[in-house]
Amino acid sequence: MEKSNSPVARILKLLRLERTEISAIYFYAVMAGLIQLSLPLGVQSIVSFVLGGAMSTSLILLIVLVVIGVLATGLMYINQMKQIEKIQQKIFVRYSMEFTEHIPKIDLKKADPFYLPELVNRFFEIPALQKGLSKLLLDIPTATIQILFGLTLLSFYHPVFILFGIILIILLAAILYYSGSKGLSTSLEESRYKYQVAAWLEELARVVKSFKLSKGTSLHIKNSDTKIINYLHARKDHFKILLFQYRILVGLKTLITASMLIVGSYLLVNQQLNIGQFIAAEIVILIVISAVERIIGTLDSVYDILTSVEKIGKLTDKPIEHHGSQLLQKINEGVSVELKNLTFGFNDENNVINNISFRIEKGETVCISGNEGSGKSTLLKLMSGLFTDFNGQILIDDTPVQHYNLDSLRSLTGIYLSQQDIFNGTLMENISMGNETNQGEIIKLAEKIGLQSFIASLKFGFDTELDPVGNHLPGNIIRKILLLRALINSPRLILLEEPWFGFSDETKKNVQNILLQNSKNSTVVIISNDESFALKCDKSIYLTEDKINIIISNTKK
Repeated sequence: MEKSNSPVARILKLLRLERTEISAIYFYAVMAGLIQLSLPLGVQSIVSFVLGGAMSTSLILLIVLVVIGVLATGLMYINQMKQIEKIQQKIFVRYSMEFTEHIPKIDLKKADPFYLPELVNRFFEIPALQKGLSKLLLDIPTATIQILFGLTLLSFYHPVFILFGIILIILLAAILYYSGSKGLSTSLEESRYKYQVAAWLEELARVVKSFKLSKGTSLHIKNSDTKIINYLHARKDHFKILLFQYRILVGLKTLITASMLIVGSYLLVNQQLNIGQFIAAEIVILIVISAVERIIGTLDSVYDILTSVEKIGKLTDKPIEHHGSQLLQKINEGVSVELKNLTFGFNDENNVINNISFRIEKGETVCISGNEGSGKSTLLKLMSGLFTDFNGQILIDDTPVQHYNLDSLRSLTGIYLSQQDIFNGTLMENISMGNETNQGEIIKLAEKIGLQSFIASLKFGFDTELDPVGNHLPGNIIRKILLLRALINSPRLILLEEPWFGFSDETKKNVQNILLQNSKNSTVVIISNDESFALKCDKSIYLTEDKINIIISNTKK
């Protein structure tokens, strides 16, 4: 989906989604503005009656109407707050679900230069967006309407007030035009350095043991100091813009107050205004000045809002992987895998895999071995459809992998990579990933790979909550859980990286037997430098150091 890079375009798109609630907010703002600006007229009439020196029914009625007007204005404000709360809740839900949907679909090759857990920190811009949008939608509409209605009302008192209105609008527009873009750019810069500080603190927490066991290093302090100084410089630059706007506001407010008092007094002395009109005009002027003050005072929140939507877009704008439409059939048969002149690299300079070609027939068990850095792990990721931007072809059942619906392909692929991890959820969730599973099959496989005794030792069994990344679990237990995840539900394609690493000899033998006796229902590709296992496979593939030549040996089990 194409997205604009403009923060203003982003916020306008967001506001369009909430147009029903925003229309209601503006309706209440208009009503409140009309009622509030009718109050000076009421005060004007009350003053006229009081100057008459007598109480009357009309005077009492006017007082009652003014009080009701104040109450009605407050009720309108409360209704605006209700609509704002609805918008805030919808924003949180919308962005939370967008993050949830988007993260698993991110194109991993294009996102490779970024550290995704750090990018997810932009989620915390949502509360800032909620708060800023609340201020924006409450203050800006009300203040704008008060200025427009106030200037319109003043123009009925004397033509000189029309000139006042024109000058005020020109000055306000000039302030926004000349300082607005600079304020936004400095706000974005400030936010960038803020996230650099947060990213370093997050990294420090991730490798806390390394720093705790270091030899009295102050590297963490130096890094933090550098990043904090950069943030403070950016913050000062942004504050200069805000300070300039507030200084202009103070000067404008002082000038308008002085001018209107002088003009109003002159008109009153020359009997072009009566005392009631003079008081009413001054009240309206104070309301207009207060509205201008609110608009300029809200600019800081406007910058925060625009910065927030831009920062949220740092993750939601990351390209997602493209799916084909073809579904991989769910049948009790392995798939064929063929690579034709496959070349792949994460950047244009260095290829991880260079011009590889081979074919794996349906139901074969194949061992891929080679030196470290020869592209073995990347090869498995390519076969699973994790990366689809490559040169050459990868054919699954004689169909290019890009033509498949990736959800369909992965639902019938069991994959275990060394970089996979446990997440914070129950043991069953970590094994099944939320898919329909046969618990009997899980228990049977768990027994074969030596996991059943661990499951039996858990108080809550499969419902036991696991800590993030498998904290407090032995490494071999984590690997067995991940291996079990890859083997359940009879996948047509099984891709495993060093699946018995760290296991006992007995468990290693059991795992190898499972893979070698798959009854042709699955095609199995294993990365291992275990030569004795490679000889038992249908095929062994050796990736050489130059990543160009492949030696394929047909062997017999």
